[in-house]
Amino acid sequence: MLVPFGNLAREYQELKLEIDTAINSVLTNGWFILGKKLEEFESAFAQYCGVKYCVGVASGTEAIFLALKAIGVGDGDEIITVAHTAVPTVSAISMTGAIPIFVDIHPDTMLMDVTQVAAKITQKTKVIIPVHLYGQMVPMKPLLAVAEKYHIPVIEDAAQAHGSEYLGQKSGTYGLLGCFSFYPSKNLGGYGDGGAVVTNNPSFMTGY
Repeated sequence: MLVPFGNLAREYQELKLEIDTAINSVLTNGWFILGKKLEEFESAFAQYCGVKYCVGVASGTEAIFLALKAIGVGDGDEIITVAHTAVPTVSAISMTGAIPIFVDIHPDTMLMDVTQVAAKITQKTKVIIPVHLYGQMVPMKPLLAVAEKYHIPVIEDAAQAHGSEYLGQKSGTYGLLGCFSFYPSKNLGGYGDGGAVVTNNPSFMTGY
C-alpha cells in the first residue's frame, strides 16, 4: 500500500482559492522575478522569524552558498556541520571550495551532537553550520558558547525547520545568518524552488 506522505495536490485543493488568486495576481502583473511580491514576502517572513532582514534567493542550496560567500568562505576553509543532513548542505559548502567536516548526531534527537563540535575545530575552521530537522532545533545555547569561545560564526541550516523554536526563539535567528528552503516538500513549500537568508546584521544588506 502506497502511503501519500507528501500529497501536494491535496494541499492545493484545500487552499485553491487563495493560491489561484495569488498566482493570477502575479500573472496579470507580469513581474515574475523579484518585484513587489518578493518584497512583501521578504518583509513578512522577516517579521515572522523575528529578524530585521530577509533576502529571497533561488533555493535553499543557494541560501547556504551565498551566506558562506558573504562571510568570505573560500578554497581550503573547513566548515563544521552534521553528518545527518540533506545533500544540499554539503553541496553548498563544496561550491565555495571549502571542505565539510562532519560531527555525528545525538542519538535522542538525530540532530548535531554539540558536545563533539569543539574537537573538530582547527585553524582552518571558518564556520559552524547546525542543521535543524523534524521540527526540532539543535541546542543553540551550548553551540553558540563553543562558537564564541573559538570566535567562529554560526550559519543555521533551517531549510526544514520554518517556525521551529528553541527557548522561545525561532530557527534561523541564533546564528549570524539563517538559511531556508521553499522547495515544495519543505515545511513551507512553494511551487517550484526558492530560498531565503535572514539576519539581523545590516552589513550584509549593503546595496540590497
